[in-house]
Amino acid sequence: MTTDGKNLVIVPGASLPVPQNLDSELTQALRYLRDTPTSLASLTDRIDVGKALAITKSPLQDITTEKLVDNLENYLGLHSVQQILRSLSLISARSWSELKAVVKSGIQQKPELKEKLIDALVMQQACDLKAVSYHVVPASFVKLVELAISSVRVPDSEIAVAYPLRINEEQLKQDNGELKPVRVFQDEYGCGIVLSRKRVFTISQDIGSENFNSALKEQFPDADKIVAVKSVARQTFDTLYFNREAGLLEMRADIMRDATVVQTSKQMDKSNTDLKIYSSRLLSGMVSGLLLDAPINMFPLTTKVYADKSGAIKRLGFVTDTDSVKRETMKAGVDLRDELFHKSGASAIDHKMSIFEVAIQWHGDEVVGGVKGSKPEIHIPGTYRDYVNLNPRTDYIVVKGVRTFADANFIVSKINSYRT
Repeated sequence: MTTDGKNLVIVPGASLPVPQNLDSELTQALRYLRDTPTSLASLTDRIDVGKALAITKSPLQDITTEKLVDNLENYLGLHSVQQILRSLSLISARSWSELKAVVKSGIQQKPELKEKLIDALVMQQACDLKAVSYHVVPASFVKLVELAISSVRVPDSEIAVAYPLRINEEQLKQDNGELKPVRVFQDEYGCGIVLSRKRVFTISQDIGSENFNSALKEQFPDADKIVAVKSVARQTFDTLYFNREAGLLEMRADIMRDATVVQTSKQMDKSNTDLKIYSSRLLSGMVSGLLLDAPINMFPLTTKVYADKSGAIKRLGFVTDTDSVKRETMKAGVDLRDELFHKSGASAIDHKMSIFEVAIQWHGDEVVGGVKGSKPEIHIPGTYRDYVNLNPRTDYIVVKGVRTFADANFIVSKINSYRT
């Protein structure tokens, strides 16, 4: 172990910048490492990272009520805002136009409503509506990975200053599209980095010949339709999170709460790939010897998810013994397995189903540390094409309905239970 005065070399080949705003316990630990030759084993023995970490935070700006409320629909789900209002014994509403007026009035009555909305927004950016892949971290690297993630600094930038709100359209145009830290945080289960950037998506629209104007009819006289393609820029919030209790590195790619942009599987794959590249570069430069393997394959877990009675099955895709492909979805708060049509059909085929897609939802009051009204849900996506592959893989799950860090940790515990 060596030091060049600014960088601490933890193990041969890996230099870790010593942050300037750490608490005294961690500072003493780093000084010990800098000044005293030691092995990796004694390093992980001497530092209790869970207690010693001091997380650098991008301070939340003083968000005005008007700015928060005007953009509320773009950030939080209607159900989430309704639940927050009810938790403070405030009246709610069924539409966004009514809800915004209710929120403005509610903040005047109870200023803590604004704080709760901002907290919910921060939680949304970190945990909710994400395509999440999970990577196993060997036990010998757990404390080093946590220390590496916690040492990331949030640089001064327009995108970081605006957090947890988005930058304006003109600022977004100037963004280079690279992942940038906007917040480093810690909870009781681990620590993470929220990363933001500009993503460009394409939206296509079919225009039938009956809607052609005279110029289009003249230019495309024999066309039945034309396809209009438009590129749109959106700001995304991805998260790299390390759950030290489970020893899992979570790569949470943003799905976005935007009805005008529905991401394709290829676009989500790009989000996950870019996040893995960022993570690999970050950790390889700080933790020598750590190689991130392929994420946990979710495809083999579908059968165990379907068999889990603790939640309600909301979606199912499967193949019967006669190669009949079926897809079923429940819109209301009913478990698909209890629905009469599904029960009759499953019984008729003696429950012989090869499942390639499944979604399950829980209730937050069933989660230790959860909150009433939250409904954490996971969806293992898949198609019949995945099923017929020789080595089927699903590298990520879609996570939504997360209102607390406890919800996110509950999902991890469920995944680990399915793996056993």
